[in-house]
Amino acid sequence: MTKIKICGMTCEEDIKAVNKYLPDYIGFVLFFPKSKRNISIKQAKDLLAKADKRIKTVAVVVSPTIEQLLQIEEAGFDSIQIHGTMIKEVYERCQLPILRAFNISNVEKLEEYEIKDKIKGYVFDSKNPGSGETFDWKLLDPIRQKQKTELFLAGGIDETNVKRAVSEVDPDVIDLSSAVEKVSKDGAFCGKDPEKIKTIITIVHGQ
Repeated sequence: MTKIKICGMTCEEDIKAVNKYLPDYIGFVLFFPKSKRNISIKQAKDLLAKADKRIKTVAVVVSPTIEQLLQIEEAGFDSIQIHGTMIKEVYERCQLPILRAFNISNVEKLEEYEIKDKIKGYVFDSKNPGSGETFDWKLLDPIRQKQKTELFLAGGIDETNVKRAVSEVDPDVIDLSSAVEKVSKDGAFCGKDPEKIKTIITIVHGQ
């Protein structure tokens, strides 16, 4: 069965929603103030303590330093998702399973998709991660054929196209963020929407 990851936990209400509907993974954006979903490591620790232990937790970071890596490990995350640059020292020091994230604009860098012991999955997102934009899934065909780690499909997936995403790409994990968020009338970010989470999980898991 295709697994589900809900990314961008920011508050206790988000945790209550995922605890109720139990996606397989939840993500926390850290050390990236450009993101509206960014939270501090202290906030993350508080939310981790409230999350159902059946849900795997992922620290989502961009080009992390060793100091940031150590804070993430101390906080108690199950894995780390790395966007941007992953320097050799961070890879060597890392004690957590790594999800390596790529924007689809970098899909031609096939040599970077080699199997490494600590890399347990690859996250493929649109050119502008977190934007809710989709991309041409056919670009993943050559990668899917050689992939031996888990493939996380992100970027513009919602209740209108998630069935097609599962059918066409056959990802191990569907990765969602903006598609399961509440938005106020003025377009402001308001956290996760429990009903949208329920809808997606019902579609994918058939509950």
